[in-house]
Amino acid sequence: MKFSAVIFDLDGTVLLNEDVYASAFLAILAKHGVRADTPGVDSRIVHTPGVGVERNWEIFKKRYNLPSEVGVDQLVHETQDEYHKRLPEVGIRPGFFNLHGALAEEGIQIALATSNDWWLVEDELTDLGLLPYFNVTVTREEVVNPKPEPDIFWKAAEKLGVPEEACVVIEDSIAGIKAAGEAGMKVIAVLGTNTDKKGLREADLVVEDFLEINPQIIDGLFG
Repeated sequence: MKFSAVIFDLDGTVLLNEDVYASAFLAILAKHGVRADTPGVDSRIVHTPGVGVERNWEIFKKRYNLPSEVGVDQLVHETQDEYHKRLPEVGIRPGFFNLHGALAEEGIQIALATSNDWWLVEDELTDLGLLPYFNVTVTREEVVNPKPEPDIFWKAAEKLGVPEEACVVIEDSIAGIKAAGEAGMKVIAVLGTNTDKKGLREADLVVEDFLEINPQIIDGLFG
């Protein structure tokens, strides 16, 4: 194999949870007076995948003119608590376990790199039985610059002890795809709940789910 590691994004990639997060954001917006029928609010999805909850609230505060006394840290905390209540609604993308097993058989290391908070990620992985499936995990607390900057993927490669050029990233967001490219890594995009192939054109490969890829297909990305 020409690659040594696969780095998975979590939200929207391994986990089918973007609609769950959308519901959490909408609930907190409503709590602060911005209802789903407010002009400019999309009741189906309101956040930008891949950039993290904090960055989304920085955008929302300006977009919806939220009161200055309601801080971003408070909004993040409320959103994560709301999402945490909804963990039973979160599913795992079909084919993950098959792909993981095939990669493990080839001796490929597997990492998780997410813009989310460790306390929540740990609960998600524990509740869904995914904690043992990753050699290393990198969360937003470990880097200065979040996606679309490449820092989180560099950190994952560093923790794995693998050169960046030997890593493949699997992502669902435009921010994550850009970050992976900037990190000098091959990237596979999986279609999210609310994305389309046009938005993922910078990826080396676009698939519907993990059932479409295996170690040999991934190896083929390296020519």
